[in-house]
Amino acid sequence: MKNTLTRFFYFSLGPIAGALISFITVPITTYFVSPDEYGRASMFIMVQTFLTVYLYLGFDQAYTRDYHENKDKKNLIHNAMFVPLLMSTLLSVIAILFRKELAMWLFQDESMQLPIYLLCISMFTLILERFCLLSIRMEEKAKLYSFLTFIIRVFVLGVTVLLILFGDRDFTVVVYGTLIGQMLGDCVIVLLCLPLLNVANFKIDRQMIRKMWTFGFPVFIALAIEAVFTISDRFIIGLRSTYTELGLYTAAFKIASLLKIVQMSFTSFWVPTAYRWYAEKRSIQHFQLVSDIVAGGFSFLFIGILIFKPAIMFVFTDAYQGAVSIFPFLCFVPILYTISETTTLGIVFSRKTYLNIYVSIGAIITNITLALYLVPYYGAKGAALSMGIAYFIYYVLRSVLSNREWEGIALTKQLCTVVLLFLVAFYNTFFDYYSVLVNIGVLICIGLFYFSLFHQLRDLYRNKTHGEKVDMS
Repeated sequence: MKNTLTRFFYFSLGPIAGALISFITVPITTYFVSPDEYGRASMFIMVQTFLTVYLYLGFDQAYTRDYHENKDKKNLIHNAMFVPLLMSTLLSVIAILFRKELAMWLFQDESMQLPIYLLCISMFTLILERFCLLSIRMEEKAKLYSFLTFIIRVFVLGVTVLLILFGDRDFTVVVYGTLIGQMLGDCVIVLLCLPLLNVANFKIDRQMIRKMWTFGFPVFIALAIEAVFTISDRFIIGLRSTYTELGLYTAAFKIASLLKIVQMSFTSFWVPTAYRWYAEKRSIQHFQLVSDIVAGGFSFLFIGILIFKPAIMFVFTDAYQGAVSIFPFLCFVPILYTISETTTLGIVFSRKTYLNIYVSIGAIITNITLALYLVPYYGAKGAALSMGIAYFIYYVLRSVLSNREWEGIALTKQLCTVVLLFLVAFYNTFFDYYSVLVNIGVLICIGLFYFSLFHQLRDLYRNKTHGEKVDMS
């Protein structure tokens, strides 16, 4: 148990420190950049996020799945990166050929071609970053992993501040700050991982690539659909509302990213741990223990953020105050994604990754249908509500399909908790009367609800299960 908590602590340092940097970056950016300009920048960042899904083609997921089954780690990572690097080359050629059209679509200015070139370069550095960090994570080098993720945030902040000091006050501050800062951070990661990336004596292993493709391609299809799901809300706001609403929505996502700190910390620690536990044939009680702790812990964090909602308003200028009533449902993105990471294990353990396609399709249909109806009436609030409901569907589908392939995680307590969180999020989004009192009341209810659970979990750790003391290392 001590080893597990230590690893989780060190895995958490990077995201927490990175969040502090982001906490500094957000008010600086929103102070100098108007919501309309911020909305224009978010369109470009949205495209970059969308492209990264197509770069990896699921080989990153296959790499983590096969990591413990291959002794030659260098050969594994080289073959895992081979196809994504080919894909980035193809996408770069297409982007450069149509750079004027892309610039006009994204910025309404065909002369803005420099971001397109930088985007092409960043695709290659992102691949190197992704696989290097995955290798470090799978080796459970928590301190190094946290340091490198933190360095990226520092470079993004540094470049952003420099651009502001040079007098930029429009969307280019966000675009160049993100791209250049990310690439500088990636250069540091590559330098530290040069021995692993040394391609001397590299040989293409067609059988290994075929195996990773078989596992990864269904994941890629699911993630590609999920990427559409992730950006569809912002695209619909831009289509059926205004850039100002899009800017407020993007700023609200920054508030929700406070919970994403925990998401990144937990998933960085959990993925290698879950695979190791499965290889060691740990009992289902170990996985249930983690899943319930995650659900209860996120509930307390979410309500805590809502209670301190008035303090969050001081982070933003008056032009961005509307973001405070938008973010509650956006918090469901990191909350339900993280909980589902503990309930979806049956899918990856059984290698039936094609089931993720059904999950993503169900979520995206829900999100797009609701957003098209709600955004014209409620703007960014409507988009946030549709996203929250869609992620509930995402969580339920992942959990149910996983339980069909594995012993499965008991979901009753979690479902009751999510419904309660949904109700309090709805109140904080569309009503503001006595919201602090309502939030405190819900926090007390959740505390009472989980008191007996954590009492049972304590006993589970102390007592012997099947004749053995529970080992959470």
